[in-house]
Amino acid sequence: MIPAVKMLLTVSAIALAAAALQAQDQMAEIAPIVVTGTLELRREPPAVDAFTRHLERQIETKRAEQEAIGQSPIWHARFWRFLPRLESSSGLSQFLTPHYLTPAYREAARPIEEFRRHSLFDARPATKN
Repeated sequence: MIPAVKMLLTVSAIALAAAALQAQDQMAEIAPIVVTGTLELRREPPAVDAFTRHLERQIETKRAEQEAIGQSPIWHARFWRFLPRLESSSGLSQFLTPHYLTPAYREAARPIEEFRRHSLFDARPATKN
């Protein structure tokens, strides 16, 4: 760099540092606050009370849920629990997975592809893997 530019950068850095120090020395005055009346400290409820309130809320939520179930007996009847669920059955995946994605299909297709690569009668040129 040019010496004049270096000097200018140094002087500007010193000026910025001095401005920052001067800003730290300034103090703002706030008008005094006058408190009238009595001050009372608010006590937090004991942990046991907070825990019992939490349990009461859970019980009330469960009761409200049971009441809602009681109002619509068809959809929330107990006999629905005995019917098999499709999303949780383990045998369902064999019906939803395409045949070409199964490991058995891929294992069977591998020797056929190797045979096609090395076949004399195949019109495709052999590819390198």
